[in-house]
Amino acid sequence: MEPIGDLLPDAGRAMSGSSASRSRGAAGREDAALRLDDQICPHCHRELEAEFFSFPPALQRKYGKTGEWYYHPCTPECEAKNERREWELMRRDARVASLKEKSGLTKRLKRYTLDNFKPYVGASAARAVERAEEYLRGWEDNREEGRGLYLCGDVGTGKTHLAVAIMTELIRRRRVPSLFVTVPEFLDNLRGAYNDPGRDIDEWMDAVKNADLLVLDDLGAEKPNAWVRERLFVVVNHRYREALPTIFTSNIGPKDLAEQLGERTASRIIAMCEWVALEGEDYRETAAREGR
Repeated sequence: MEPIGDLLPDAGRAMSGSSASRSRGAAGREDAALRLDDQICPHCHRELEAEFFSFPPALQRKYGKTGEWYYHPCTPECEAKNERREWELMRRDARVASLKEKSGLTKRLKRYTLDNFKPYVGASAARAVERAEEYLRGWEDNREEGRGLYLCGDVGTGKTHLAVAIMTELIRRRRVPSLFVTVPEFLDNLRGAYNDPGRDIDEWMDAVKNADLLVLDDLGAEKPNAWVRERLFVVVNHRYREALPTIFTSNIGPKDLAEQLGERTASRIIAMCEWVALEGEDYRETAAREGR
């Protein structure tokens, strides 16, 4: 942008500082009154230096005023800090976008937020949302202690929605590297690797085991057998030992957890997670009936 003095070579100037600019000096009362309220730098909060530019007669007739106040930019140091700040914000946005792309979330799952979590299941849903918000607020402690959540309820009570909403908020607010994996998908990938020795899933498996936050969805959907239990134990045990927070969703209640997953896995899940119950009818069916 060209300096205003270059655009108006014939303009007269009356320099004024923060207090002198408020005086009714050579520029005249009318001109001084045209000045806006004192402007403050939004970054360092200093009062900006103002300068009055007197218009030549032709511009005075055109605009009906004798001149305008112009605010000088802040110090070069402040401007440099502002540029660095904007650069960091751009980097942050790029980091968040990258984390979302690597999160394993499908197009539909990316729409799940706390704001649109409306499972129509009454008091238990309200308590679950409150607990989710508490978990987000206490993330630093939860991360340090490896504390997760076990969201338990029947089909359609909003378990997956709530788990994904928590994960998405942590990516957005804290830029937490997170991964969403369904248990059937996890087991299918392992079976595929066994059946195809040339298929390399080591990097993916490492991400499952070591993600700062893992959402393991639909635990218990697979018929339990020794192989399934052992594969799940490997992941759960690693994350338990390394104190890595995990959010599980499942329809397996506390009484059946050990029977379904085995004592070793069940005991570790209980130790590393807080139980959050979701009750009620299938909200997807309710929404369909009501035309939502």
